[in-house]
Amino acid sequence: MIEDASREWALEEELVLQALRRSTRSLETASARELSDYLHSLSEDQLRGVASNVKGIYHELLFVQAENGDWDAVAARVKEFTNHPGGDVEFIVDGASIGEVQLKAVASEAQVLEHLARYPDIEVRVTEEVADKMAGVESSGFSNAELTRDVSDRLAELQGDGLIDEVCEGLITSSLVSSAIIAGRAARGQHLSGTQLRSFLVDAGIGTTTAVVLDVLLLPLTS
Repeated sequence: MIEDASREWALEEELVLQALRRSTRSLETASARELSDYLHSLSEDQLRGVASNVKGIYHELLFVQAENGDWDAVAARVKEFTNHPGGDVEFIVDGASIGEVQLKAVASEAQVLEHLARYPDIEVRVTEEVADKMAGVESSGFSNAELTRDVSDRLAELQGDGLIDEVCEGLITSSLVSSAIIAGRAARGQHLSGTQLRSFLVDAGIGTTTAVVLDVLLLPLTS
């Protein structure tokens, strides 16, 4: 558990906490201590889902923060509800909405293509990894590896020595995340299944629980 629930959090840290609060209505006004208690109450499977959801919301909050800090006339804000269909973030000029965008914190093109098929008129911004692979789709300016690392760090700190340490093992340091991505790319190039990829990662020294988390946070796979 966190040693000091009243500590000051850096901007990215605070945004992860905000994302966790937005992920569940009962957490809207939760303190850091209450967030920690909430994480302790979850099973491993539940923590996987929370980590994935929080990463997506954190991506939206970072994007809004960047848009509102570029000193132009366009402001941005997240939609009131996290499950709003279509767009996640709307653009505002002089108090009026002028458009919206969907943010995708994924490392695979599949979910992006699904969005484009369902909402062809709503712009989508993706992580740098996906933007590099999809012509005509813009990057949000953030990488999937960085988003994963930030969320993993904060959830691990909130959870302390509990289950989140196991779920996020190996995702705590950026160097290990980078190694995981490299391994994943190599594995995909060999057309390995999810089970084979996990074995590949373990052989690379990344760790079994890291391989499990990658299914959710980094590498959506089909067996």
